[in-house]
Amino acid sequence: MKVLCFTNIYPSEKEPSAGCFVRDLVEDVRALGVDVEVLAFSGRERRTEYAVAGRALRRTIAAGRFDLVHAHYGLTGALAVSQRSVPVIVTFHGSDTGNPRVRWQGWLSWFVARLGTPVFVSRDGALRLGCPNAAVVPAGVDVELLRPRPAAEARAALGWRDRGRYLLLPGARANPDKGVRLFDAAVDEVRKRVQDVTAVSLEGFSREQVADVMNAVDVTLVTSNFEGSPVAVRESLACTTPVVSVPVGDLPELLSGLPGCAIVPRDPVALADAVVDAFANGRGSTLRERAERLSRRRVAERTIALYETVLARAGA
Repeated sequence: MKVLCFTNIYPSEKEPSAGCFVRDLVEDVRALGVDVEVLAFSGRERRTEYAVAGRALRRTIAAGRFDLVHAHYGLTGALAVSQRSVPVIVTFHGSDTGNPRVRWQGWLSWFVARLGTPVFVSRDGALRLGCPNAAVVPAGVDVELLRPRPAAEARAALGWRDRGRYLLLPGARANPDKGVRLFDAAVDEVRKRVQDVTAVSLEGFSREQVADVMNAVDVTLVTSNFEGSPVAVRESLACTTPVVSVPVGDLPELLSGLPGCAIVPRDPVALADAVVDAFANGRGSTLRERAERLSRRRVAERTIALYETVLARAGA
């Protein structure tokens, strides 16, 4: 089987952490015996790069004997489904399924999902695009790298103070989707009840340091306005760090029944109540067991099974 991975987000020298979940999937699928070639580009700075990438896609398909194209994100999928010589799978990662800030992407994705085989990282995204029966395959978690370790040890590695409580915003503060105002308001409420609380955000860390961060913090607090299936939450669970979240993306399903974790309304007081409860509950192995269901290996196996299904359908 030969697959062309076509993506508008992939690690580069300029952006080493961009699209690392796509690279992980490519590496894991290759490790299981699939021949994968990557055609990556970035259209964030210049939209004209999409036209260049579309031409490159057609040349690459013409030059190689590919069995299928796996495109990532709806805009890239739109280019991929414009050719009909090779079957196309499109993974929609969340922001392309109806984010209010970029509604037009959701409209475009609705059409793309009907011209190829759609895959979603959350059931919520599938429902947004009217594809209730589509496959749901979140990005895999590196459960080998993300392992529980003593908080004091992780804090020392990061140069953090060992005392006090730490709350994590799982993303960059500049990202408008992360709900920073609500996060800060909830932290203020927590500080009314618990002394020495430090708020940190998940930005500027290497992949190895992320493992330390997830072990160093006491609770991951999600206040996002929009999400698909945030990898950082599953990374937190892999390190047995509880997660408190507003109802967003696939988190109500992911966190259901986990001790110390909670889904609460978008209210600072309610969020603070849940965070204080999570402090009291501490960590538990059940959280890691939930994350292990979505390990990189298992996600790669599910992806290959999907490839085989699409090829069987195309050859029927």
